[in-house]
Amino acid sequence: MFPTPPGVPPELAVPPQVPRPAPPERLPPDRCPAVARLLRDGDRDAFLAHVRRAGTPLVDDLGDSTCAVTFVVPDRAGTAEVHVLPNKLADAAHPAATAAERLPGAWVLTLRMPRDWRAGYGVAELPERPAGTGPAPDGGRRARALAAVPGHRRPAVARFLDVQAAARPDPLAREHLVDGTSVVSLPGAPAPPRPGGPRGTVLHGDLGGRPVWLHDPAGTDPGEPLPVVVLTDGHHRLADGLPAVLDGAVAAAALPPVRTIGVAARPGDGRSRELGCDPGFTAFLAEDMLGWAAGHRALTVDPARTVVAGQSLGGLTAVYATQAAPDRFGLALSQSGSFWWPNTRDDREWLTSVLPSGPRTHGVLLEVGSEEWVLRDATRRVADVLAARGDLAGLHEFRGGHDPACWRAGLVPALGTLIHGRDDR
Repeated sequence: MFPTPPGVPPELAVPPQVPRPAPPERLPPDRCPAVARLLRDGDRDAFLAHVRRAGTPLVDDLGDSTCAVTFVVPDRAGTAEVHVLPNKLADAAHPAATAAERLPGAWVLTLRMPRDWRAGYGVAELPERPAGTGPAPDGGRRARALAAVPGHRRPAVARFLDVQAAARPDPLAREHLVDGTSVVSLPGAPAPPRPGGPRGTVLHGDLGGRPVWLHDPAGTDPGEPLPVVVLTDGHHRLADGLPAVLDGAVAAAALPPVRTIGVAARPGDGRSRELGCDPGFTAFLAEDMLGWAAGHRALTVDPARTVVAGQSLGGLTAVYATQAAPDRFGLALSQSGSFWWPNTRDDREWLTSVLPSGPRTHGVLLEVGSEEWVLRDATRRVADVLAARGDLAGLHEFRGGHDPACWRAGLVPALGTLIHGRDDR
């Protein structure tokens, strides 16, 4: 019997509030030729017209596997400061590193980044205001974050949370996620899989007020027990347009025909509770959700052909499910898994600590971002423990952060690696 997880209230399970070890590297803005022309000629109208045509950020290859990435925000009356917030680059410990510089007609920030970097980002344009005012606090989440840091760091963290709360999408960005988040993808970043091919079928259902869905590829026999992928946070993947991307991957033979089942997360602390190594939620996936899907399409019962996949706490749950229900879930895909959980005084990285006594899996693929300075080492420890007990455990470190933009780009290729045994990335 796999050990019972600690009963930790979700409000006490807070990610480690560890400062970013070093700020990102800033470059002088004139490393961007367009900015250099602005500073030389002073023609702000021509500069902004170029920015609007090209989209943001402006990207210049530096010839050493890095790029100068220049974010541009047109200046507006009443703006006192502008912060650009790329995922996991902006941090309370180094606020000046991502604060834009005011130039004629625009605020500009230039960073040196590896040419395969991808990130979601927002822009915070802050007006002059009396000290002590700012965006409304984010309730309990803000309070928990502040409580988790030492007292001497709280003013800086509170200020950073204010800036985050003021962030909005960049209207000039070339790329956006479905929720509006702006995205920067440098030339060497893996191209996201594209939709295409014959359209499959998406069935929708409801389990106790919780939306669920099932994607079945085109041209398959409903009675053939295909491999299964179970997705936590399935409502996000559905909104991302995942079914059409699955269709394209199957048509291109990058993924074998699989039946993919998504379940919506509970709101607020309900998500943290269910995705915090909850045996009851694992039983719900194995019995209720797969039972619902099996009423519509034949599913494999072979754990070696059944994947649980998730991101963040969902990635933690994916690995946990292979331990709590090994007769049903044999494969796990964890993207940026929250292996710090629950991060209480007595229970740190609980799942990693009990994995040595758990059942062998049929394969685990762990993905983590190069900019995830807390999760990177925690994920490596999980990979080491799995390998030491003889599991087939893969570790892929992508160039990015704790970021839906990266997860979206990597999800289907990772499923192909795990199920199909091929790596096309």
